[in-house]
Amino acid sequence: MGALAEEEGLSQGGALSVIEELEEEEEIEFGISDVNLDNLHIALGFGDYEEGDNDGEFEQTLQEDDGVLEEFLTAEEPDEDAPMPDTRGGGSDYVPPDRGEPDLSADLSDNEVASGITEELEFQISNDGEITTGSGEGVTDAQSVTVEMDDDGPFDAQVDKVSIGPVQDGDVSGAVFPVNVPDDIEPGEYDVSLEIDYTYAETIGTDGSVDRTSDSTTEDVTIEVPDEPRFDVTDLSTNAEPGASGSANIEIKNTGTEAANNTQATISGSGGVIINGEVAEEHLGDLKPNETTTTNVNVDLDKSTSDGAKPIDLEFSYEDENGILQDGITESASLAPMAEQEFSIQNVAEDLAVGYNGDITGQVHNDGPRTIDDAVLVAEPMSESLFIEDTYYALPEIEPGETADFHFPTDVSGQADGGDRQMQFSVEYTGGDNSPLEDGPHSERVVVDDYQDEFAIEGDNISVPQDGTEEFTLEITNDRSETLSNIDAMLYTSGELNTDNDEAFVDKLEPGETAEITFDVSASDQATTEPHPIELDFQYDTERGDTTVSDTYQHPIEVESAEDDGGGITGTLVGLLGAFTVAGVGITLWWQRDN
Repeated sequence: MGALAEEEGLSQGGALSVIEELEEEEEIEFGISDVNLDNLHIALGFGDYEEGDNDGEFEQTLQEDDGVLEEFLTAEEPDEDAPMPDTRGGGSDYVPPDRGEPDLSADLSDNEVASGITEELEFQISNDGEITTGSGEGVTDAQSVTVEMDDDGPFDAQVDKVSIGPVQDGDVSGAVFPVNVPDDIEPGEYDVSLEIDYTYAETIGTDGSVDRTSDSTTEDVTIEVPDEPRFDVTDLSTNAEPGASGSANIEIKNTGTEAANNTQATISGSGGVIINGEVAEEHLGDLKPNETTTTNVNVDLDKSTSDGAKPIDLEFSYEDENGILQDGITESASLAPMAEQEFSIQNVAEDLAVGYNGDITGQVHNDGPRTIDDAVLVAEPMSESLFIEDTYYALPEIEPGETADFHFPTDVSGQADGGDRQMQFSVEYTGGDNSPLEDGPHSERVVVDDYQDEFAIEGDNISVPQDGTEEFTLEITNDRSETLSNIDAMLYTSGELNTDNDEAFVDKLEPGETAEITFDVSASDQATTEPHPIELDFQYDTERGDTTVSDTYQHPIEVESAEDDGGGITGTLVGLLGAFTVAGVGITLWWQRDN
């Protein structure tokens, strides 16, 4: 091949100039990284090479302006006959830079996923770097590594890209991707594509200079959806409402592709839901693909539990076709409590007055959602001036949207003042499992009227002579708002007056109705000629059947002298005192009736 001759030696600058020309002529694309680096190193070492050092086996002249150098640098393989700088006769001070690159790949050791859930797939990103020249220290490490799921196949990646930082040569780092697996995916193998981007130091010179670059690689990874049983909750209902207990029916279906034998389910609740006191262990038996079974558990719902659906968890275990015990995928289902039963109080009315018995009436409306046949309405006065002897009122069966009437006989203290009073009503009933429940309290307002006499009494110009007897008639009017019956009127005299007919009876008086009652009165011969009081009271029955004695009424009787014709001053005085008044209550009333 001729003797090798290098008159001035090939400098690094000269070599780079040649490489730039090659790149401009499109003989190479990527500059120094695209030439035969081994031959480049040989050429750079010729500066101290002397003719004959290779015994004439390599007789090639390399000049910077010579096309032979270009061919030498772009050769696919190094020239085996060319002497390397460290093997020729002369010495060389040339030390090659560190050159190399990372080699990243992706793998998924646990590549089985179950349908219908979100799986966290952890891909292993490993680095098996390649050294081109030098020691390779630092040039095979990947920096700023990001992994992007470029194609998630039939799956739904919840994260597009994750950053995992540096991956040293020989190391493995994890990239986690949450992935939704479709419910209806068929068993089989599916590929996803990962794009791995990174930077690295392409060249580290002997002077410490660093040439950094970036690169990427695309890796396909296989994910498997295996043939296995799969359990879904297809229906879940309960008759329990918040604050009560009940039962829950759970329908479970094997939606997988394999049979599950001797299947067991561990069922637990949260958020105010308690299953079977703590947790339920249910035996479901053998379930073929697409076969359904139903199990029933007891449910306790906390009173504070809202109407919204609450989660329950079902953990499954089963024996596969080989009799090996396997764990199934844990399923979560939503338990919606039955809507809380509600009532409302409507049309509250009252007939209450100070010192009298009355009634509080109204209606209970069933707001739904259930028919209630065992409810009791409880009334609680918020004032000590109201007294209800029996505060519990049994309600009939009430369907949703219907109402039931109620009434509570109520006594009002005679020491009370008229005005508004507060009442509270609560409805007590039983839940689906006969547990006691309550709706309320509901607050309502009632009005107590001021004290009012039962009767208005009219009778003018009533007189009796000394040592004489007179019969007189009074008109009584029912001033109450209810019908009064069995009215027994009693006349009381004292001192100089007396009576032989002290009782009168009225069968019934409607509100505002008037009746006449007749008595007689006698005066002694020594009676003083002036007005004298007589007293009356009334015993009567109210509409609700209570027997009541009224307060005592007073009326004037004028005693005249035997010769007085009833005119003059005495007659005028009688006319002025004609209207009855009420005097004395309580003790006086009962003293009169008892004596």
